[in-house]
Formats: sequence, structure tokens, C-alpha cells
Amino acid sequence: MSIAKDFLCISVFLSLIPVLYFTGQELLLLTLTVSLSLFLAIKHIKKYTGLKNKLIKQREYFIKTLSHDLRVSTLAQIRGLEILQKKLSDKEDSSLVADINDSCKYTLDMITMLLNTFRYENGEQVLTYESINIPELVSSCLKDTTTFADEKNVKLHFYPNKLPEMFEADRYSMEKLFTNLLLTAIFNSVKNGEIHIQSCGNAGMARFTITYTGIPLSEEECRRMFSENPRFSTVGHGIRMHFCKKIIDFHGGCIKVSNKNGNINSFTFTIPVNKKQTSANHLPGVFLQPFTY
Repeated sequence: MSIAKDFLCISVFLSLIPVLYFTGQELLLLTLTVSLSLFLAIKHIKKYTGLKNKLIKQREYFIKTLSHDLRVSTLAQIRGLEILQKKLSDKEDSSLVADINDSCKYTLDMITMLLNTFRYENGEQVLTYESINIPELVSSCLKDTTTFADEKNVKLHFYPNKLPEMFEADRYSMEKLFTNLLLTAIFNSVKNGEIHIQSCGNAGMARFTITYTGIPLSEEECRRMFSENPRFSTVGHGIRMHFCKKIIDFHGGCIKVSNKNGNINSFTFTIPVNKKQTSANHLPGVFLQPFTY
């Protein structure tokens, strides 16, 4: 109805233009033009402001829903499943409960990622920075994934040299980042293969490259891997990769995936060692002495 009224006003005004012009009433024509322009501008500004306020309220409601209703209920499910798992004596039932629990934890990670994304875009601080020992953190994540690597007889090699011993970051996020990338490399690696985690540091930045041999990634897959619509074949993989991208974004770093020599794929990400640094510098690749698990 509002659009119809605007169209009617404009139509009437346009019909008056030749009349006013040929009757020599240019001043009246100018006045009407300015008045109509101001009227439409004010009307649309009010409409935009109302829409903006509505979107802000919807975002606030969504954030509250994520942070309380969904997050709290998922935490309750995880705790309940952990209690149930301890009471089960049958290994098969216990294994099923463990799988469901892992699924709930994955859902919790996704809820946290969405919540932090909205907060981050609102200019809020979403990370809890603390001093972290890099080799210790990576070694811990490697130990957490060795069970999956052993199932495929995949060897994990970490090269911790030439890195600053400490850096400032959110420990929970960094653990999730390394674990997700390592699991992705393990699941997509060939059996009896090797995964190399290379690292180097320079100019206040730390760079990590996780390389594995597996199904070749196309240029399109590499380009879309960390986007919101990655079109990756494995269900849930795209969300997990987008989660990793968000963690890097929050820390002011960058991440990419690449393929070389056909079946060699690698994840590379660069992150500031210091909280104050927000831009990543290019670092030359360095192959260092390994620490093998």
C-alpha cells in the first residue's frame, strides 16, 4: 500500500512537470521537486531505521537463544551422557553413548562458533587471551589424536624448533583449531601414511603447515574450503573448516589449504604471537628436525 502511494505521488508530480514548465512556473516546479525529494528521503530513512532496529533486536534474541537455551541444554546432554557412560557395563552400549556424546560436543562447538561470530561482528571481545607454550599445546593435541592415527597406521611428525616458546592466544580455540585440522588430515590421509606439522616464526608471527598425502583436492575445493558454503563431500566437514577459519579470524591471522604434486595436501595458517598484532606477514617455509609420535 505504501509503495502504491509513493507511485501515485510520483505519477502526479511527473504529470505536472510539462504543465508547470510550459506555463513559466519554474520556481514552483523547483519547489515541488525539492519537497518531493525530501519527503521520499525522510520516509525511506525512517523505514531503514525501523528495519535496522528490528534486525538488531532479532540478532540480540538470537544471541541470547544461542548462549542460554541451546548452549545450556547441550551442556546438560553432555553431562548426562557422561554420567550414563560411567554406569554402563556393556562395551557396545558404552561405545554408542560415547559416540552420541562426541556428537553433542561437536554441536556445542558449532553453537559456540556461531555465538562468537555474532559477538565478534558486534565488536565484542570473544577470546580469553593467555600465554601459551606452543610446542606443549601442539604436542597435547597430537597425543589426543594418536588413537585415530593408529587406526590407519598414520605417523604424526611435529617440528617444534625455531618457534617462540610462548604466544598470546585463546587456549580453548587454539586446541580446537589444531585438533580439527589434525583430525581432518588423519581422516583424509592414506593408510600407512605420514602427517608432518611444520612450524616457523618470524616478525612476531607463527606459521604452521600440516601436510598429508591423500585424495587430491581440486583448485575449486581449495578455494572454497573455508567459505560458508564449501561444497565439501563429507557431511559436517564444511562447518568444521569454517569453524577453524573463524578461530583464525578472531586471532587476526589467515589460513589456506593447497595441493601440490597431485595427492599432497596441506593446511597452512599464520597467527600473531602477540595480541597487539593483527596482520599476518609472509614467512618462508622451513623444514626442521622432527619430534615424532
